[in-house]
Amino acid sequence: MGRSPAARTVWLQALKEARLARGLSQAELGAMVGLPQSHISRIEGGAVDVGISALLEISRSLGLEPIPVPAPLVPAVRSLLRAGAHDGPARPAYALDEDDG
Repeated sequence: MGRSPAARTVWLQALKEARLARGLSQAELGAMVGLPQSHISRIEGGAVDVGISALLEISRSLGLEPIPVPAPLVPAVRSLLRAGAHDGPARPAYALDEDDG
């Protein structure tokens, strides 16, 4: 199986955005996961190929849960993520018909 630079970039961008959304500096995130700021910078910049254990620890420290998603379900998951990204009250994924009786 070949490596996908585009998919890797998406992961790295998501980690950086999650860090920024939590108001954390690279140094603060590094302190949380036991890595120096310079290593966090290299991870975010794509200069280091981060291992799965580090990816899990960094992701979970940022409130993310990396899970394998079957390729055919990726569009549905992305749609759910976009729908949840807006501000406002949560909406159910479906609605029952009104009961008139």
